[in-house]
Amino acid sequence: MDQLEYTVGTIAELTGVSIRTLHHYDEIGLLEPSARSAAGYRLYSDTDLQRLQRILFYRELDLALPDIAAVLADPTIDDEDHLRRQRELLTAKTARYQSMIALIDKELTARRIGITLTPTERLLVLGVDKLIARADEITQKWGHTPEFTQRRDRALHYTKQDWLTLRTEQATIHQHLADAMQSGVPATSPEVMDLAEQHRQHLHHWFHDCPHETHRTLAAAYRTNQRSGLNYDDMAPGLSQYIHDAILANADRNVSDPVDTGTVDLTVVPAQHAE
Repeated sequence: MDQLEYTVGTIAELTGVSIRTLHHYDEIGLLEPSARSAAGYRLYSDTDLQRLQRILFYRELDLALPDIAAVLADPTIDDEDHLRRQRELLTAKTARYQSMIALIDKELTARRIGITLTPTERLLVLGVDKLIARADEITQKWGHTPEFTQRRDRALHYTKQDWLTLRTEQATIHQHLADAMQSGVPATSPEVMDLAEQHRQHLHHWFHDCPHETHRTLAAAYRTNQRSGLNYDDMAPGLSQYIHDAILANADRNVSDPVDTGTVDLTVVPAQHAE
């Protein structure tokens, strides 16, 4: 038989539930003490404590008191059923919190790499959901480089319209390069080298200083099908190699390695036979 040894004060100390709340639970019939002392004090049993545990778990799961009372009054649900149900609800709630934490982490990462648009703008304008997902890897690999710092600092101040302009220019350059490749124009031809130069100036203008040697380094990444290379080959198989070759040819054409730090003309002129 349960021992009737727990006073309302003892229960309050054990659980952190206020005496006033315990009195309220008694008044509404949610948790009635099994007995009272000769002096009229409430006395709770081990079974009462078990019921209180169920109540507190359901409260933590945001169930209203009338709903908790109805669940606990259901004769078809035994104590083990309550445990299973509470575990399922807690698991679902934990998964929801983990998803929320993941979204917060993505937002913090996006800010760390200099993206300040709203989440909707990032997805619709930048398409950076993949970038954010890889941001930790990018930061670890490139975070020590001046190019990464410049890219982050510049992007920090871009408006939505800046990003729209940037993406339009980028897509146009890439499309002209793909068109030239598919039209059979050699990557080493002057018109394709001009497109490679526009590619370099686009990076230099929007992201970071991009002298020809830096451009060569990026070309090597494209050739080995790193992130950007994979994106190029998704546009057109072999495009990463084609852009690589065009960049190197353009760099060889500009042995003096000039870098225009003034206004850069990014008017995109398609290669001949590219249309």
